[in-house]
Amino acid sequence: MRVGAIDVGSNSIRLLVAELADPRAPSGPLVTLARAGEVCRLGRGLDRGRVIDLELASRAGELAAEFMRRARSLGASRVVIGATAALRNASNGSEVAEIIARRTGLPVRILTGDEEARLVYRSVVAGLGAGARRSACIVFDIGGGSTEVVSGLGEQPGRWVSLPFGAVSLTERHLASDPPAPAELEALGHEVRESIMHNCAYMPERTPLLAGVGGTVTVLASLDRRLETYDPALLEGWAITPGRLDELVERLARSSLEERRAGTAVGEGRADIVVAGAVVVRELAARFPSSGLVCSTQGLRYGLARLAAAEAADGGAAWT
Repeated sequence: MRVGAIDVGSNSIRLLVAELADPRAPSGPLVTLARAGEVCRLGRGLDRGRVIDLELASRAGELAAEFMRRARSLGASRVVIGATAALRNASNGSEVAEIIARRTGLPVRILTGDEEARLVYRSVVAGLGAGARRSACIVFDIGGGSTEVVSGLGEQPGRWVSLPFGAVSLTERHLASDPPAPAELEALGHEVRESIMHNCAYMPERTPLLAGVGGTVTVLASLDRRLETYDPALLEGWAITPGRLDELVERLARSSLEERRAGTAVGEGRADIVVAGAVVVRELAARFPSSGLVCSTQGLRYGLARLAAAEAADGGAAWT
């Protein structure tokens, strides 16, 4: 069975086309056939007005339609489109979902925080393999407008929280200087620490497995591995030690926007927001001590692809 997933995020829109390794096991391993992503910034300015700019919405519709055509050309029999914090929080989120739906011919599912957290957690654990499926885990996903944190045991998620910030929203609120001024970084870190302290109070004090997903985490892992190009096969399961993580975050925080843009691991589309994302990673790693931060490349779009496979196997039954 070949399926597709389109993840409409606050910062970017991402495509996955994948095949079930075993067609009889819709929740089993996925074989990646194609991955793609484009920056769209639907979450830009939401802190100020809670309205998504319709030009950005139109751009999102164009990107999603192109990804839909690519998925169909590769033989995807079922495609699921899921949207996260930007559409969830915007006053015109339903209108934007309808714009994207008209362009693609498919409904857009605006995921609740609970739905997003469960899909991400199970996807990350499945991607990391047998060790993760036997371990207590903390999984986090840093998006543009929200950060999901989930604790669980093996494949079963337990407590979860959606923190009300992401790399885009924190950058807009705090980082105006280039490079970021120490006072700006301190204010950003203070907001993140306070939110983590209050919202994650009932989660474990430490964890044997801390896994992160999202563009910021893959940037940090790429820097740690000194990769010149993005290679999911070399990043999946890579662990960054606590001391090394602090060094990488400090290096990004001291760099200028131009220096970050020049770095192949960061790239043009993430250079302006990666510092804020890196501070969130550092604060989460401090809150949940572990032997190291494990990088996952199998985030929400993998969860959406498994959802598409499960629904196809059930004859198109609605997801609840």
